[in-house]
Amino acid sequence: MRAALRPIPFRCLCACSLCCLLSALSHANVPDNNLRSADVFIKAQSAFAQQHALAPRAQLRYRVLAQGQLTLTQTIGGAKNRVPLDERSSFSWPAPVAGQSLQAATKSGQAALWRPDIRSPDLPDGARRLGDLRLECVVDAQSGLNPASENSHCQPGARKPDCLNEMESCLREASLRLKKQVEQLGQLEIEPSPYQNRPPHYLFVADQPLFSITLRHGDKHLLLPAVWQYGSAITTSPFASWPYPREYLYSLPLESADWPDDTLVLFEPLEKP
Repeated sequence: MRAALRPIPFRCLCACSLCCLLSALSHANVPDNNLRSADVFIKAQSAFAQQHALAPRAQLRYRVLAQGQLTLTQTIGGAKNRVPLDERSSFSWPAPVAGQSLQAATKSGQAALWRPDIRSPDLPDGARRLGDLRLECVVDAQSGLNPASENSHCQPGARKPDCLNEMESCLREASLRLKKQVEQLGQLEIEPSPYQNRPPHYLFVADQPLFSITLRHGDKHLLLPAVWQYGSAITTSPFASWPYPREYLYSLPLESADWPDDTLVLFEPLEKP
């Protein structure tokens, strides 16, 4: 004799349906961080052409970086082709067409880092050109290759006055800063938390772990403080997590007019024990 089938309570059906719906929506709304459409690279080419004066001898390439094994696949229509990467995980895409895309696959399943790769020829080993790096920042910010780079300060603003030779201009700037501080005091403005993000700086990825970074232009040298390394210029939070080893990460004072585009950025590698 068959047991009578008991009807499932209505509230259980509702709960089950709601869980399935939320699960489907959550999967549908999660973007694929390792997928880039051709539209991104078309915008990158346009930005590169418009600002090519920053690096007139350089070509536009890209890098896709991840910890562990990485493969890059190009989709054209229904066909998929493997994209070869060089020793720096660099590649070129000279003629992207709308509707095509690139897909990075990592063995760990983690998100890859996408970056423009713009390098002038005939530079010394362990050196980059500041104008090349400024153009990388511009291309990234204007193409949407990485949405987090949209608000980066990539190029210099007005040059700050030299207080030794331009005393009047320097005093004027100092008085304006003092006026702003007095206004903030009158409005009882509260200083932001030290764990909030600092003003946006672009995050570069070096070819090898870094010990120090020096800017050089002619006889002028500047050893950058360590705050420009390890992602520290992006955030002061000790809880920040990074998708790539921090010893490869660095930022630069791209917005400083004191350093022209021909400035060399010299890297001292971190010696292995």
